[in-house]
Amino acid sequence: MLTTPKLKTLQELITGASKEELIWLSGYLAGVVAQNTGTPALLSATGAAQETEPPAKPAVNKITIAYGTETGNAKKVATDFAARAKKNGINAKLVGLEQYRLNDLAREEYFFTVISTQGDGEPPLAAKKFYDHIHQSGLRLDKLKYGVLALGDTSYPLFCKAGEDVDKQFQSAGGQRVVPLQKCDTDYETEAVQWFDDVLGRLMSQNAPAAGPSAPAITRKHVGKKIYNGTVLTNTDLNDRGSGKQTYHIEILAEDLKKEWV
Repeated sequence: MLTTPKLKTLQELITGASKEELIWLSGYLAGVVAQNTGTPALLSATGAAQETEPPAKPAVNKITIAYGTETGNAKKVATDFAARAKKNGINAKLVGLEQYRLNDLAREEYFFTVISTQGDGEPPLAAKKFYDHIHQSGLRLDKLKYGVLALGDTSYPLFCKAGEDVDKQFQSAGGQRVVPLQKCDTDYETEAVQWFDDVLGRLMSQNAPAAGPSAPAITRKHVGKKIYNGTVLTNTDLNDRGSGKQTYHIEILAEDLKKEWV
């Protein structure tokens, strides 16, 4: 019950109020009550309180998002994916491939990988054990439904090869694609978001358990690159003496150059 001063204030407020004003006030108070008690409510155009519809439940409840990264971009992308999945009611386990328990892979149902390519088409050092594991003979992943987002740089001849290899090995071991392989250049943000939009759409749909088509890998031609003039500061051979590979660490000084890492 209201105290006498509060009741007097309320009576003064509603005295002479129109029907529309009283309806609006009723809806406003209902909204305040809903906010304080945790009961979802929505004010209609007339001010009347209406219960909001509960969010749609995803068809898939649990997924794993694993990343293999050298400089941090793959981790950032995977972290963003996990946050979006959780907002949609999906329990997303986020893990780096260097920490992933390899024996768990055969038991996974939904597994999504974000992995970059380094040097001569190689996986990040942190993902090497995982990479070697999926290349072993006799590996079976018949329960696995998966997707691979590959980060790379089209200026290298073996663009996104590590991601291509993971996708190929998963399929060879009996896995089924939820979505096709997506290969991204250095400006990867837009395509990465679109790829995961597709993933979420399938996970939220009642048709989610059906794997996506085994479509050819999506490649993207990078256009409009800006050319910079610079000075070479260092040029270091990263391979041991006698190695047949030629991998160099090169540092170039150029003005107005924005760094891009994968």
